[in-house]
Amino acid sequence: MSRPMFYPMGTLEVGEVGTMPAAKRGDAKRTSRNVSQYGIRNGKAFKCRTVEGVTFITRLR
Repeated sequence: MSRPMFYPMGTLEVGEVGTMPAAKRGDAKRTSRNVSQYGIRNGKAFKCRTVEGVTFITRLR
């Protein structure tokens, strides 16, 4: 039994964008690192961009 995903990467199709809040200091970096690790483990590529406390996660491949 696996626990539910906190990050939206598993459901994104190529070209789709998901968001994560980045309210606290370090949240954006933590999100980016976790997205990168998920992509490496699953053969996917993502781009993260943070604007005004929101991290946008775009699936590239």
